[in-house]
Amino acid sequence: MNLLAAWWRQKDHYDWLSGYLASRSLQKLIRLTMAASTATLSSVTLAMTWSPAGPHRVFGDTAALLTVAWCMALALLWAWRWPSRWQSVCYALTVAACTAVVCLSYSDALFGLVGSMAFAVLGGYIAFFHTVRLLLLNLAVAAATTLTLAIRLAAMSGDIVQAVCGFMVVTVAVVSVPGVSQALMHYLGVDVMRSDVDPLCGLLNRRAFYRSIRELVAANADVGLGYLAVTMVDLDNFKQLNDTRGHAVGDRALIAVGDVLRYHSDDTAVIGRVGGEEFLVADVVPNTGAARGADRLRSAIASTPFGITASVGIAITPLRLASVLHRDVIDELIATADAAMYEAKRSGGNQTCHRLATYLAPV
Repeated sequence: MNLLAAWWRQKDHYDWLSGYLASRSLQKLIRLTMAASTATLSSVTLAMTWSPAGPHRVFGDTAALLTVAWCMALALLWAWRWPSRWQSVCYALTVAACTAVVCLSYSDALFGLVGSMAFAVLGGYIAFFHTVRLLLLNLAVAAATTLTLAIRLAAMSGDIVQAVCGFMVVTVAVVSVPGVSQALMHYLGVDVMRSDVDPLCGLLNRRAFYRSIRELVAANADVGLGYLAVTMVDLDNFKQLNDTRGHAVGDRALIAVGDVLRYHSDDTAVIGRVGGEEFLVADVVPNTGAARGADRLRSAIASTPFGITASVGIAITPLRLASVLHRDVIDELIATADAAMYEAKRSGGNQTCHRLATYLAPV
């Protein structure tokens, strides 16, 4: 029961998987594949209006043409850009409905069953990107559609064995493809999450930090208000702590700093360890007063029992500009925070320096 409950409560994977694909430069390939497959299936539906097996009643022809128009629009969306999470959910829901309407409109129930295999492809997509609830909804629509077609086929042909076998073949595909995809997605997610985490502090590593900051901006892009703030934290004289008290104490100090950053940052913040004693914190803040939060981090680090301090640099840029982030722009924002941190360090350490980042690389 616990496994079933955990399976049911699995969260939507869309945002983190989109970021993962972007970090691997795979979004364009997936976009074009989705656009091509959606356009191809729409073309098949259009072509079937000229076939004796296709929809030949007024309702069937009208439904087919409307479905083709809608799915071609969805194909153009995929070809144009990577959809938002809600656009992707809308895509899944409407494609499931369109598939059901088209398959049920075919004059030949056997070809309608063949067309129902599209539910398996859609189910695989949902299993990778979205929730179990959406996957089960697709399965329910597929089951109702294929069962109706199987009953029609048996009534029209009188061959009950053919109808049952056709129904079973489609059912196996519609259930097994999303099922395998779901299992792969679960274990892929676990492995990716483990590979993204610094083993000592439990914070994000550099690669995961870059991906997560993109997700942070994407999640707030619709609002477009506020600022994206990146804070660089570098421990002062950390090498001296290692040399005088040992690396075991140094490791405990790093763990303590990680705990401080988590405790004194908002739940929305992206926190990473990007070097030996270097940490990064990114968050969306309402105004340019983010330096006050950075100063709280500095004071909290100085209060740890290890006698360490930190130089803190913070860079901030308007979120409406950051919403067009590419890696080079993130690099520039981090570089600005890094320069501010070194300014604080040159001033004696245990200080905070604030800069407004205005540079944006060409999109």
